[in-house]
Amino acid sequence: MMSVGSELALLVDVGSAWTKGTLIARVRGAWRIVGHHAQPTGWGDSELIARLASALRPSADPRLGRDLERLIAAAPRIECHTSVRPARLALAAVSREVSGAAARRAAESAGWLVVESASPDDGRALTDRLVALQAAEVDAWLIAGGFESGRSDQALEMAALVAAARGNRGGPVIWAGSSQLNHDVAGLFELGAVTPVANPRPSPERDDPAPLRACLEELLSRTVEPESARHLSPVGFRRALSQLSRETELRIMGIDLGMRFATVVLADGRGEAESRVFARGGLTASTLTAPGGPSRVTRGMAEPIDEQTVADTLQNISARPATLPQTEDDLAVLQAAARHQLASVVSDDLRAEGIDLLVGAGRVIAAAPRPAMAAQMLIDGVRPVGVTALAIDGGALLGPLGSLDDGEIGEGMAALREDLLVPLGTAVICRDGRAGHVAMRVTLHRSGWPSVGPIEVRSGQLQIVPLGAGQFAEMELDLEEGASLGAARRSRRAWAEVTGGAVGVILDARGTPASLPRRAEDRRAVLSAWRDAMLREPPQPAPRAR
Repeated sequence: MMSVGSELALLVDVGSAWTKGTLIARVRGAWRIVGHHAQPTGWGDSELIARLASALRPSADPRLGRDLERLIAAAPRIECHTSVRPARLALAAVSREVSGAAARRAAESAGWLVVESASPDDGRALTDRLVALQAAEVDAWLIAGGFESGRSDQALEMAALVAAARGNRGGPVIWAGSSQLNHDVAGLFELGAVTPVANPRPSPERDDPAPLRACLEELLSRTVEPESARHLSPVGFRRALSQLSRETELRIMGIDLGMRFATVVLADGRGEAESRVFARGGLTASTLTAPGGPSRVTRGMAEPIDEQTVADTLQNISARPATLPQTEDDLAVLQAAARHQLASVVSDDLRAEGIDLLVGAGRVIAAAPRPAMAAQMLIDGVRPVGVTALAIDGGALLGPLGSLDDGEIGEGMAALREDLLVPLGTAVICRDGRAGHVAMRVTLHRSGWPSVGPIEVRSGQLQIVPLGAGQFAEMELDLEEGASLGAARRSRRAWAEVTGGAVGVILDARGTPASLPRRAEDRRAVLSAWRDAMLREPPQPAPRAR
C-alpha cells in the first residue's frame, strides 16, 4: 500500500501516438512500480495524472484521498519523447536502384525521412525534377553516385541540380560519391556547405553505408532538438541498453517498434552500443500501405483475411495510429504488420545472431494481450538464431531511465531491477535442418525436479516447454546433421543455461527465414499450427522429486 510520506517519481515516455506513464514509489524500502497508464498522446498531461491517480486510489492509504493527483503532479519527473517531427532530407542520385537505393537505406536507418528524391532514370524531365526539389521542405541535402573507379558526369549534373534547387535556402549538403569529384562538387556551393563522405556504393559489387550513416546520425543530433538530444526516446533507449549490457556483460539487442519510428540497438556486452533509427520503420510506414505492402503482410498471417481487408486495416492504422484494435482480425493484422516491420529493420550489419538477450519495446509488443503474442512477434520478426533470452519493456522504463545523466542511469536501473523488464523465457532457434527430419533433441535438467525430455523437434516445427519466471534449467541439446545454432561448433552437442518467463522455453526449428508453402491455403495451415503452438496453454510440469 502507498502510504502518507511515500517517495514518488513519475517516468513518462511521450510517443508520436501514445504516451506511457509509470509511477514508481518506495515500497518497504525498495522502489517498485505502483501504477502504469498508456493513453493517446493528444489527451495531455492532466489526463495522464488523473488516470494514474484513479488507478492507484484503491490501494493507497485512504488519508491521501484527493491529494493523489497533486502528489503525482509534484513528483520528480523523468521524461523522454519522440521528436516532434522527423528530420527531412532531399536525395539526388545518379541511379535510383543503385546509388540511390544505397543512400536511401543509409539515410532512413539513421533516422532521416527522405521527402523527395531525384535521379536521371526516375522518368521525369529535368525541369520536373528541379521543381520537385525546390518545393521540398528539407533540413539537409544528400547527393550520391559515381563509383570510385572514375569521374561521373551524371553525378556532377545531379550536384548542379541540387545547387539550383537549394538556392538561397541553405541547409547542409552531404556529398557521398566518388572522391575524385569532391573538389568539383564543393565548388558548386558556398564555402563550408558541403561535407564529403566515403562513397556508400564504391563499386557495383560492394556497399559500404557505415560512414554515410554515421555522418547522417551526427547531423541528425544537430538538426532535431539539439538542446535535448539525450531526452529523445531513441537516444534514451540506446543509453539504457548500453548500461544494462555493461552491468550484465550480455550481448543485447533491443527493438523499440513505434507507430512512426523503429529503433534497433545492439550492445556488445562491454557497454558499447550502436543503434539505427528507421524513419519508415514504424507501423504507420507508407511502405505498408503502398502497392505490395498489404500483400506482404497478408502472406505472413494465419487468419483467413483477404488482402483488401488487410489493406483497409493498415490504412486505418496509418490514419488513426492512437486507436486500439476493435476486433480479433484488427489485432491479427496489427501484429502481422509488426512482424513484417521487425523483419525489415533487422539488417545484415545488425544481425540477430549470437545475442544473449532480445528486448522488445513499444506498445504493440510490450502491451500485447498475451505474453505469447509478444514472444511470437519477436521471434518471427527478428529470428534470433541460437539461445536467446526474451523480455519486454512492459513498464516503458528504458527510454526515460536512459535520459538521465550518465552517472544516474545505472542507479536508476539498479533501483528498479525487479520491475525493469518482463521476462518471456528463452528462444532456442536452429537453422538449416533437413526437411521432415529431426533437427534437435532437447532435455532440460533442473535441480530437484525430474528432467524434461528428450524432446524431438523436427525441421519446420515449434514447441513450448513450460518454465516459469525466475526459474532456471540446464539445457542439453543435440543437433542433428545439417542443423545449426549459427556459430560453428566442433561438437553437435551443446549445453546452455536457459531462463524461464511468462511463455517458457521456445524450441524453434523453422529455419531463418521460416520456410512457408507457396499455396495460400497450405501456408495458412502451417502458420496456424505455429500460432496455436505458441498460444496453447502448456501442460503442467511433473511434480517435484522428493
